[in-house]
Amino acid sequence: MENILDSALSHTRALTNQNAESSQEAAWVASSQRGDAVSFNRLVLKWERSIYNLSLRMLRDVDEAAEATQEVFLLAFKGIRRFRLDAQFSTWLYRIAANHCTSRLRKRPPGVHLSLDGSQEGTEAGQSLAAAECPEREFFRQESDHKVRRALEYLQPEQRIVVELKFFQEMTFEQIALVVEAPLSTVKSRLYHGLEILKIRLARGVVRDQPTTGGR
Repeated sequence: MENILDSALSHTRALTNQNAESSQEAAWVASSQRGDAVSFNRLVLKWERSIYNLSLRMLRDVDEAAEATQEVFLLAFKGIRRFRLDAQFSTWLYRIAANHCTSRLRKRPPGVHLSLDGSQEGTEAGQSLAAAECPEREFFRQESDHKVRRALEYLQPEQRIVVELKFFQEMTFEQIALVVEAPLSTVKSRLYHGLEILKIRLARGVVRDQPTTGGR
């Protein structure tokens, strides 16, 4: 009984903290829309790490990921007055990041190959690809981080962002659909096709030719 009460109290405290955090973020967004740079900087501090990690896994280059992160927040700052306060700020920000990284991947020449392995240190996203706690997590754990990272290069940008949001940002299918602005069925299709490609590449030893990250 005592354990049940403790669990209930912990859950209540977590909800209270979450609601307080959401209210604080909403206040920062509202102030940012009025031109308050200090409030926007607080939003940057809160979300910068998440956006950088997303950019790094998508683009697989430390310098490009850092540059893309700066550009994402610049786009957000310029467009924040158009943000609807009844929506989730995180969804809106991830949408900007997803579109920006996908656009960068499409602009790469065919066959461009970037790697974090061995040359880029000190980046959490490059060192570990721990997936979200979901039934498919064993798929990522069965192979080394190195192999999974290389296999991800073979996915189309639209597939890669769905894998990123599902497994590494721990979003639901509904949340992903809002971010990528696609029907739920399309999101699921991209994920399942992406997973099939990853399985095939891992079974083949991942790299037998140079991957193409851009184009359809």
